[in-house]
Amino acid sequence: MTSIVYTAPDVPLILTVASFLYLANVAETLFQDFIHAGLLGSLCIGIICGQEVANILPEPLESAFITIGYIGLLLIVFEAGLLTRPSLLFDNILLSCAVALSGMLTPIGVSMLLLHFGYGYPLVQSFAAGAALSSTSLGTTLSLLKHAYRQTRTGTVLMAAALLDDIAGLVIAAILSQLSAHSSLSSIIIARPILVSLGFAFGIPILAVLSRRVVQLTVTTRAALLSPNGQLFVLVGTLSGFVAGAKYAGTSELFGAYLAGAYLTHMFEPADPDADASTTPLATFERYLTPVVRVVFSPLFFASIGIALPIRSFGSVDGSSRVVWRGIVYSLLMAISKAVVGLWMLLWPDRASGRGWFGRPGVYDAQQEMIRMDERTPSAPSVAEHVQQPDFTPVQSAALVGLAMIARGEIALIVAEISRPLLGISEAGRTSEPFAIVIWATLLNTAGGAIAVGLLLKRHR
Repeated sequence: MTSIVYTAPDVPLILTVASFLYLANVAETLFQDFIHAGLLGSLCIGIICGQEVANILPEPLESAFITIGYIGLLLIVFEAGLLTRPSLLFDNILLSCAVALSGMLTPIGVSMLLLHFGYGYPLVQSFAAGAALSSTSLGTTLSLLKHAYRQTRTGTVLMAAALLDDIAGLVIAAILSQLSAHSSLSSIIIARPILVSLGFAFGIPILAVLSRRVVQLTVTTRAALLSPNGQLFVLVGTLSGFVAGAKYAGTSELFGAYLAGAYLTHMFEPADPDADASTTPLATFERYLTPVVRVVFSPLFFASIGIALPIRSFGSVDGSSRVVWRGIVYSLLMAISKAVVGLWMLLWPDRASGRGWFGRPGVYDAQQEMIRMDERTPSAPSVAEHVQQPDFTPVQSAALVGLAMIARGEIALIVAEISRPLLGISEAGRTSEPFAIVIWATLLNTAGGAIAVGLLLKRHR
């Protein structure tokens, strides 16, 4: 076995990598300025430079970018966990489940109706297509929601629903992989991800409470862990352990990354509101990791989605261009089937703010207004700055949740690739029409959802 010899990379390769990363950041800035959806900039750069269009990037480099980009997704989800307010999460868990379940079942039902009865595809292909489009792009959702929005009731429900959609996508992917292999469908394939996810969901909060008490009681340990280097070590170790544990146990590694962030937030939450916040896990993440996430990991993640899109199959399959109009119609229906889940925000009462059904004022509105006025008093600006969050009306909440759930992104591509044998092969042995239609819907929904959410949040600000 020969060892790898270290050689300096060729100048063209160096310039290719450097220019790809630079252009992804430039494109994100331009798209953010004009349509308030910067992620679409790096997505377009990935499409242009990938093998399907300009073929600038070598295949090993594309694989490396996809791997690095997925690390970026894990870090984005981890940061969302650090920003999670546990009280909001637990108070709205039933609402999040309702949003996630309807957001999963509605696209599958609409897909089977259109593709099977409208386009004449086999029932199994219609289900596989709907399964891919039942997901929600967690990375897209989190990249559009800034810190303040993630700590609102609307943002918490949205993040939790997107995570639950990811777990459901894992279960569906396991089912489709079994069907693709023409083997018997075992109940353990379906039950394992669900049971493991429930175990993590109930076990991690208990572990967080116990860990918090241990840290508070051990003065020496607490002093070491609250140092900048100690906090960084804890962040990296906890994230790595939770991601690996979740994946090998049988649930989503994204779920593990989110729980890792929420676990650390509760574990090191200061008992005194006026305590120094510079050594919290969130402050450590923003100091050491946020700059590299914004410049390297996040752009590479969205660019890797563009790299993986089979653009050449968009225009024609087996000499027929009907895939274009079929894909557009299917994309519109898939967008509507996700957008309607926002109605739950109108139907579900917000008891914390005293708002009843359809957002009607409740008996606690006057009390809540007094609390908000007290938070804004000049005597305590630091506390008010920390507590005050963006206030959404019920209609705005419904619109934000519905539009943000439209984006499909990475999970849809993963499920579509797994179910590719079920979606069939074209007569020329290439991409089938059902698979091309799924890709159409993935791209249009991801772009349309991102633009709509960006414009909505700009108007809200």
